[in-house]
Amino acid sequence: MKNTSSGPSMLSRAVFGRLLLLAIVCFSVVWIIDYNSGIIASFDAFAYPICISSFSVVYLLTITKKAPDQYLHLVTYSVVAGYLIASSIWHHMATNGIFSNAAQWLGLNYVIAYLFLEVRKAILMTILAFSVTVIGHFIALIQHYSIEDTLGVVLNIAVAHIVYIVLLWTVIQLRSSENKAQQQVSMLEHYAYIDPLTRILNRRGLEKVTQELEQEFHLGQQEFAILLLDIDYFKDINDRYGHLKGDDVLTNIASLLSRKINPKDIIGRWGGEEFIIYTMNQSRKEIFDYANSLRELVSKLVIGGITVTVSVGVGYSQPDKGLSDIFYLADQHLYAAKKAGRNTVVDRISNSKESENGKAGLLVS
Repeated sequence: MKNTSSGPSMLSRAVFGRLLLLAIVCFSVVWIIDYNSGIIASFDAFAYPICISSFSVVYLLTITKKAPDQYLHLVTYSVVAGYLIASSIWHHMATNGIFSNAAQWLGLNYVIAYLFLEVRKAILMTILAFSVTVIGHFIALIQHYSIEDTLGVVLNIAVAHIVYIVLLWTVIQLRSSENKAQQQVSMLEHYAYIDPLTRILNRRGLEKVTQELEQEFHLGQQEFAILLLDIDYFKDINDRYGHLKGDDVLTNIASLLSRKINPKDIIGRWGGEEFIIYTMNQSRKEIFDYANSLRELVSKLVIGGITVTVSVGVGYSQPDKGLSDIFYLADQHLYAAKKAGRNTVVDRISNSKESENGKAGLLVS
């Protein structure tokens, strides 16, 4: 969430459009009622059509996306606030003091400001609306009433409006505090599932994803495979070049894999130098070729003068096996890839001669 001093309004375009329609309908209904009742004031007879026309134009601009939302929000607020303040001031003049509905609606100016506008703009418009309301009513009343009576009415208006503003600001601050707390919780949860070194899912994050996907996988709603990738001779890299260089190798491989995997694939660091990828909706041949292409990409990666390779074990989904079973198969195939000489992909184990080192091995019986 952005800082409350400059954050965006809470209205989506669809919600704003519905509120505009509501305003058009409400103003039209009130206009018809006042006209048929014979109580419509000359000010309202002039102002209602202007407001309805303004809302209609803004609504058309909203649905056609011809103008930025923030400007449309500001125009709409200005129309509403301008009408309410002007109507109330007009009806407070001694010669016009007939059937006024405007004064009781003045509090809407502050509600609508914080609903339609960015908080910073809402604060400025609130100050402007409050100032115009107080000064305008004072000028209207002082022409026909004593200073004592005028101040009594104006001060009552001012106090009531200050209460509206304070209560609204309190609600906004409470919402801001709640959103910040939720954001912090989400951030902590995010970091709990992300490996701080490689910036991909850690083991806990992978287990969470596995739980979420297990039912869908178990029901056979989509084909998938588990790829286990293990960096070859990683211990030797740490021993020879130090753990900082080992960390550099991990981060570079994680970054490469994250960029090159399919958009819907899930990648994480299973532990140590081992990575896991969930890939979906591909045939077995496509998955094997995909795993081999990732292996080749890593083998071309040079990190600080060091060339590294990975061994890959693949486990394919099967109707009668759960994710843990598929993971076990991928782990067994990874062990076979290591045993076959590393820098190899294995997706099944056979009694045939193991694949040649440096080449992808599809071991078939």
